[in-house]
Formats: sequence, C-alpha cells, structure tokens
Amino acid sequence: MDDSLRELENVERLRLTGRVDSITCREIESLFRNAVMAGKRLIIADMAAVSYVSSAGLRVFLSFQKELKKAGGEICLFGTTPAVYSLFEISGFTNIFRFLSSEDEVKGFLEAPVEKTEIREVSSDKVLLRVLTRNLPVGSFTVIGSDEKLSSAGYGEEDVSSVKASDIRFATGLAALGHRFEDYKGYFGEAAVIDRNIFVYPALKRSAVDFIIHAEGDKDTAYHFLHGFSFQGEFNHIVSFEPKGSLFTLDELIDSAQLASSSPIIGITGIFESKGLFGMRLKKIPIRGNSNPGEKDIFSGESFPEWMDYSIETEDLYNLVVITGIAVKDRGAVQGPADRIIPREGRYHIHGIVFDKKPFNKIIDNFPNELKRVVTGMEPHRVLHLLGKTRVGPGLLGIAELGG
Repeated sequence: MDDSLRELENVERLRLTGRVDSITCREIESLFRNAVMAGKRLIIADMAAVSYVSSAGLRVFLSFQKELKKAGGEICLFGTTPAVYSLFEISGFTNIFRFLSSEDEVKGFLEAPVEKTEIREVSSDKVLLRVLTRNLPVGSFTVIGSDEKLSSAGYGEEDVSSVKASDIRFATGLAALGHRFEDYKGYFGEAAVIDRNIFVYPALKRSAVDFIIHAEGDKDTAYHFLHGFSFQGEFNHIVSFEPKGSLFTLDELIDSAQLASSSPIIGITGIFESKGLFGMRLKKIPIRGNSNPGEKDIFSGESFPEWMDYSIETEDLYNLVVITGIAVKDRGAVQGPADRIIPREGRYHIHGIVFDKKPFNKIIDNFPNELKRVVTGMEPHRVLHLLGKTRVGPGLLGIAELGG
C-alpha cells in the first residue's frame, strides 16, 4: 500500500488486520483514540486484511465516526473485501461511511478542490499562524463593576452590576446567576461569557459549572457581576495556530495573536487543546462576612491559600479549552478603562472554560460555527483565570480589534 499520504496534516492511515470483534475492539478503539488526540481529523482505515467485523467492532467504528463528523472529519474505509462490506451493508452502515477501493480514489478524495479564502501565513520560531483578515468595524469594551473591594472581601448587594445577556457578547469576571441577591450571593465565581452564553464556577468547596445557553428571542436574562469586563464586535481576524514544539504557552499564544493584528488592544476568543493548564480561582466568595477578623488583604500572606485555588502542576491534559479576554501590546501605554482590568505586571486577562476531551474542527472559515458547537453542546467542567505558563496545543482564535 502506498503510504505517501501518511504524513499529510490531520490525516492518519491505520492498517487493520484479522477480526474486529469484542476481543480486539479495545485495541482498535485505542488506535482511533490516539489518532484523534494527535489532532487527526481524517482516518483512512485499511480494511484489506480484515476478515470479520462483529457488532462490537461496528459500534467502535460508528462511535468515532459520529465524534469526527462533529469536528468536520470522518473515517474512510479502504480496500474493504466484499464479505466485510456486506457486514456494514446488513447493519445499514454503508450510508454512514465512505468506502474507497483504490489509491487513486484516496488521492482524489484528499486532493478535492475546496473553496479558496485569502489566508496569509505568519511564522515564528514557536508557531505557525494562518490568518484570515476581515474588513470589519473596530469593537468596544466596557468595565463591569469594580475590583476595589475584592482584596478586602467587602462586596455587598450595592456592588452588583446586572447586565442583560443581549448586551454582553464576550466577558470575564466574577459573576453569579439567579433572581434575587439573597438567592445568588453564595454562588459568585469565576465566569466567562461566550457569544452571550455564560458559564460560572461558584467559589465553593464542591463546585460545578452553572451555565445559561442564550437563544435569540428568549426572554432576556440578567447576569450579575461583582466586577469584570466585556467586549463587543465581530472578529477582525480569525487565526488557526499550530505550535512547532512540544511546549507552547499562553504567554506565547498572546504574543502570536498580536502578530496578526496591529491594534493596541484586542479582544480574544479561542478554542485549543490543553497540553496542561495552570490556573487559579477563588475558593471563597469575597462578600462581607466571609473574611476573617482583622483580615485586610485576601491575596497576601497566610490568607492567599485560604482564598485561592492555584495550580501547582499541570491539569486538564487534552481537554478542550475555550478562552476569552483582552490583551494589550504595551502595558506601559495603557490608560483609561483598560488600565483597571489588565494586571499591573501583565499584558492580558484571560478566563478559560474547560470542556470534554473531544476533537474539534480546526478549519479557519468554520470557527464561529465550531465555537457555537463546543459551547452549546459540550459539558463544561471548570472556569479558571488562566496563567501564562498554561501549555497550549493547536487551535483557533477570533481577534476583535478594540482600538487604543
């Protein structure tokens, strides 16, 4: 068999032999899983030496076909014998899989013309970027509430800023969901808003992500913030990024994003595969009555470990992560509202939502649809304030230029 296409980006060729049944299906499942986790979205399974496929084996094929289809990929079956093809036919699977019988068919399928888009490449020693630039208006950002009472854990009902979902497209901050302050005051936590859908990870010992998927035309829901920021606008640039080495960090991703845009301030939303997260989140809610007597600053001294959950080792390996936040080119030049939300010693403020370990579609034109699919269809596990040493795998970014 000609293996010259084996190294094509996102394509994996797997040679299967013998029986695919309840005894061997776990091994086959492992082969498929390893290919998917390595970023392959098209798997060509060489079936020429396969003599039999049981229902257990068919279930493995079907499971991965469904998973890959959601990410814009698929499993193709190459060289299937008539006897094995009949097993797929009897099960009604011949309309679910693409069957290829020759190398010419394989090459024709892989080399099929696609609609061309004006995409430029930007390369550094760390990453390869493919950038789709769109001529769209500059967006805007808004500070929500204030962080002045955060360090003293002095927030009260008077400090809550309630924002309608229809007025907040992307955001991060400390937020809660509910109708009355007395009901939701015990559920504030790290939050991220993606296309008006909000995800909140309450600052509780045994927490779980609470979320609202916002649909156009729904009754407008209010999201309650103690502090945070939001940005509005379309993506002026959509970027696919492929790290060149095994260690590519969030710091380097932000540097790379600023190669694609000349704007002093940018809003960033993206999807990537985690290679190990470093993050932090509040363990207690910073409202009056939750601090210890005499405690003046929850971020200093002995107070910090009591209030903050902070990554010591990498976490959430291979999970999908959706991020949103803002970044600046030059921290020293930042004035006005942005000065209040960018850390004094940093250049960005990013929150990440940790989702399942699933494949995703890295086609640059499809970013808005893929973002919606992940955010509205996958299970969220955590929301974190991400740290710069977070290790980032391949992914996609939307960049909204927010001016100066």
